[in-house]
Amino acid sequence: MRWISSKTTHYNRGKWAEYYAAVYLLVKGYRISEFRYKTKVGEIDIVARKRNTIIFVEVKYRQDEEKALTAVVPQAQKRIRRAAEHYLNFKKSKESLNVGQEIRFDVIGITKNFSIRHIDNAF
Repeated sequence: MRWISSKTTHYNRGKWAEYYAAVYLLVKGYRISEFRYKTKVGEIDIVARKRNTIIFVEVKYRQDEEKALTAVVPQAQKRIRRAAEHYLNFKKSKESLNVGQEIRFDVIGITKNFSIRHIDNAF
């Protein structure tokens, strides 16, 4: 029974980190298009826009900054790319995306002492 509460705690910390990252992005002038975008192929924590760029953001909460920023391993990157492709295809059918719109994958690392590090174009 103990592992359930531990997992829930990790899940809640992850949700908290995603909200914290969203506020950070808003303060930096980004617009949040989607939050916790889920598909059959994967999930994107945050889809944001800034100027002519769509940014897919993966948020990681860890004890220290290095662990947070290196937690997005190649397998996770592949999953995020597939989910991003799904998102773009879905949006094309619903609304017109701007021609020449750029796409970027960012990582935001958050540590237990509320430190935040944003890596543009992380992968």
